[in-house]
This record gives sequence, structure tokens and C-alpha cells, in this order.
Amino acid sequence: MILINENELFLLEEIVKRNFSSKYKDSVLGIFWSILRPLLMMILLTIIFSTLFRWDIMNYPVYLLSGRCIFDFFSASTNLCMYAIKGNKNILQKTAAPKHIFILGSVISEFMNFFITLIILIVVMIITNNPFYLNIIPLSIIPIISLLLLVTGIGLILSIVAVYFSDIQHLWGVFILGLMYASAIFYPMDIVPNPFHKYLVLNPLFWIIDQFRDLMLLGVIPNSSYIINSLLLSTIVLVFGVIVFVTYERFVALKF
Repeated sequence: MILINENELFLLEEIVKRNFSSKYKDSVLGIFWSILRPLLMMILLTIIFSTLFRWDIMNYPVYLLSGRCIFDFFSASTNLCMYAIKGNKNILQKTAAPKHIFILGSVISEFMNFFITLIILIVVMIITNNPFYLNIIPLSIIPIISLLLLVTGIGLILSIVAVYFSDIQHLWGVFILGLMYASAIFYPMDIVPNPFHKYLVLNPLFWIIDQFRDLMLLGVIPNSSYIINSLLLSTIVLVFGVIVFVTYERFVALKF
């Protein structure tokens, strides 16, 4: 079962520490890259897109960073989860460590980076005089919960698929690239032709980013059905991920 007992908490903590520290291992600036990277990407992309495309978006740097922080967490955590089992096969062969701990550790370690980016977003909002809606902003936890459910579900599936099909890393890389452009991170929704709107809303990440922006940047509470549908879809993905993981994890050792 996908559960954590008290004895496994220490292992989870060690996995999170290892994943987080190894990301910046051997770099001169170390953990400061978790601050510099989103800022540099925001500045670069703002210059590019505000010069090439003069979209009517209020406070474009904040609009861009709010979308990127959601997408970057999704991309980084799913990629890390993909090899959470295969990359730790030596440990799993020698110990009885539960496999799902490595997936949860991957998600949590990337969530730490996501949390740092959220702090950067708030700082940028202050610097650029973006309005703060203190009574609404706490509700942004709702799309973040949807995001965590979605990422964990997909991470569980990818961790199993990667054991049986190594080429998934290449296919997933192409998929992630397409997903980035289909999530309205760089552009406003109103430039998308109406016939294509129905395809964009099939993307659960688009829902999450849109809700997050409404709450954080505009102080608008999304439609309740919009929130429920997003949570429901993410929950379905998580349940499906758990079913796939529990069904196939017992056969993983045969592939090592």
C-alpha cells in the first residue's frame, strides 16, 4: 500500500535531503541557483516576449513567473520521479525500502524549490507594485493541492513505466515541451482562436495555472465548478497512478 509509517519517515527525510542537495552539487553558487534561475528566466523571457509580442498583459513579469513556477515544478518533479525507482535500484536490491518513498521524496524535494520560487514571486509582486489581496491569496493553496495530486499521480506512473521502457525519457521530454506551449504560460488566453479553446481546457495544468493567477494576481475566486473539476481530475490521476504503481511494483525487481 502507498502509506508511510513512522519508521519510513527518516528514510523519506534522507531522500529529500539527497535530492535537494544533489541538484546543486559541484556548482559554485549552490542553492542560490534556486533563486537566480527563475529570476534570470523571468527577465530573459520578459525581454523577448515583451519586445516581439506587445500583448496587453498587466505586469507581464509577474504573469510570466506565476505560470513558470507552476510549470517548472510539474516538469522537474515528474522528470525526477521517472527515475526514482530505476535510479535507486542498488538500494532497492539490498534493502526492503518501500519503493513509493522514493517517488514521494522526489515530489517533496522539488516542492521545496517550488516554495522558494513562490517567495520570489511575492517579492517580485511587491517590487512591481502588483496589488495584494490578502483575504484571497491564502486560497491559492487550492490549485497547489491540485498540482501536488496531479504530479504525484503522474510520478507514480512514470516511475513504473521507466523501469520497463527506457525511451520514455525522450517521449516525455517532447510531451513536456508541447505542454509548456499549451499551458498559456507566455501568452494571454484571448489571443488563442476560439476553436482551440476547447483543446486548451483539456490540459489540467492550464486549469491550475489559470486558477493560481486569478487568486494571486487578480484577487478573483475562480468558479466553484472550475475548482472542483480541477481537484477531481487531479484526484483521478492520483488514484490511477496508485493503482498502476501497486499493481506493477512487485514485478520491478525482475527488470533490474
